[in-house]
Amino acid sequence: MKNVFLGFGITICSIIAIVIVMTLWGMNIRQNELDNAVNGALKETIENQFDSKTYSVNSNDELVADFIEDLLIQVNSDSTVRVNILDVDYKKGLLSVEVIEKYKHPIGTEGKVSVKRTAIMEQYTVDIK
Repeated sequence: MKNVFLGFGITICSIIAIVIVMTLWGMNIRQNELDNAVNGALKETIENQFDSKTYSVNSNDELVADFIEDLLIQVNSDSTVRVNILDVDYKKGLLSVEVIEKYKHPIGTEGKVSVKRTAIMEQYTVDIK
């Protein structure tokens, strides 16, 4: 009887340990995914703003829409993504965002990861005389 209780206790502890590891690992994976997605979307959006081969962006709203489109293409997980625009100026190539991703842990609780990033496109002009 003693061995049955010991085996049951070890099983419960193992299950709890596995759930804890899965929760921490999942949070780390989602944070990395969000970091990479925001960095890639910001870079692509700002670079496309000043690339003469692509279409032109003529307002702050269009720049924000391009960023959100690029971001949602790169986020692959099943989650809710909220984008807060902190600052935007399409003429200068400035875009500052905060992205919050909410998701469910394996045990059913809600998790949240967030990232804040700012991108500024530097333009240099050289006058040769």
